[in-house]
Amino acid sequence: MQKQLTSLGQWLHSWIRPDGSINGFNNHSVWGGNPYRWLDFHSGHSTWSSPMMPALAHLLADGQDEYGQQTLRNMASFQATSFQNTGQYRYIGFETGETSRNALIHNAVTNVSLALTALLAAPILGEAIVEQIRQAILNNMEACRHFGGGRAGEKSTCNQEYTRLWSKMLFREAFQDNRWDDEIIEDLDYMLEHFHAWNVPDADCAGTLRYLGDKEALEPAEYYGLMIAPLTMASTIFGQQRYADAARAICLHVARSSWVDHEGQRRFHRLWYRQDGQWRVMKEPMLIAGMGFTLYGIHQYLQLEDHAELQAFLTDCDRTYAHYQTEGGYFVSASGWSHEANVVPSTSWHAHDFMYLAVRHRLPDAFWEEWRQPTPKTVLLGDDVMWMENGEHWSIGDYYWQDIYKLLGKKSSTTFYRSIPEWTGSDRVPPKTMEFPDKPVLLKTDEGIYLRSEHNVPYGIRSVSRLPYLGRG
Repeated sequence: MQKQLTSLGQWLHSWIRPDGSINGFNNHSVWGGNPYRWLDFHSGHSTWSSPMMPALAHLLADGQDEYGQQTLRNMASFQATSFQNTGQYRYIGFETGETSRNALIHNAVTNVSLALTALLAAPILGEAIVEQIRQAILNNMEACRHFGGGRAGEKSTCNQEYTRLWSKMLFREAFQDNRWDDEIIEDLDYMLEHFHAWNVPDADCAGTLRYLGDKEALEPAEYYGLMIAPLTMASTIFGQQRYADAARAICLHVARSSWVDHEGQRRFHRLWYRQDGQWRVMKEPMLIAGMGFTLYGIHQYLQLEDHAELQAFLTDCDRTYAHYQTEGGYFVSASGWSHEANVVPSTSWHAHDFMYLAVRHRLPDAFWEEWRQPTPKTVLLGDDVMWMENGEHWSIGDYYWQDIYKLLGKKSSTTFYRSIPEWTGSDRVPPKTMEFPDKPVLLKTDEGIYLRSEHNVPYGIRSVSRLPYLGRG
């Protein structure tokens, strides 16, 4: 997987700005939303991308690189100083862009990422940035008392509360500060008692309720790393086997709920729901890119206790990544949606995959030289939509003589646009600089998809449509 890790890092690097922010069109391929669906048009930073920081910290621990170190410092400083006046971090909207400015999970994940980065890379960051991180986490923790008084309770959302607990434990280890130890143990035990649903799909397994107000559905699979990692860490810190047992049960819930798709690849299930008293599994629509946090959690558990079935599951999922990686380095996003959620790659979800792959497979040879190289021209074809990249330009486009999306963006821009022709006289006509250069034209017919345009530098084209790509026609 080292070749795949390098290619993914190269694609993610193309979205990082000089100030340390990470731009992207952040498609949520679990819920199906994105800034366009929310009428937001934000393509700038998201805190959900913050796991890229500890990923780089892990890679730098394996091999130093001056540019990589400076990039990490820029990212950490940007994230540790980007706040709203409420004390919550800025850019917490993810698929809602800048519309949403109030959410626990996108604050808690940021604290996890910052604390883990400080724990792994304090000498690289330097004392000033480490102190920035410490103050940022403490200030944000206080602001996030707005959510449930800062503690687990009957109104908690499971993955969000576990992530807050994880960030407290990471802060403890990074800064040798045990101020939260008593409440961490109390809250972990509360979560174990009230949220864990055992015997799904068998007696070795447990999923978790998303929230206590709905006991008929369990969390989607991609969130379980946010429970597995803190439970595993708590077992180590506090010496309690019950936390490791709970982590193992969730790992097995994910592995034994997985399925093999039509391309022969091991995939995460979407969720379990209860109907007529029976638990039933739903497979899709479900992401492919974005498995990273759960796989990271399983990997962390395996450092505590070896388990052959779970080792095999990680190997299978690595094959899934490799199979669905495009020539551009990004993964196919999802299946089952039949719209843009299948093909548009979110830098945020890919940052989670990057973190897992960096921890599991370590620093590839020549990574630091290759990750700064330009990304190739690519097209990913879906049923009624395509994702296109050419240099810093990207587009969510349409087939020949169709007019559904026509979205234009640049990796350097925090705003994207809907293509609107000048003849309309609209004040929403995008700037000329946003026009997609050397745009490919693809025709969808009854038998397949053809390329109608000619290009001196060819596009790498892949289809995940129900129709095959048939080349020039």
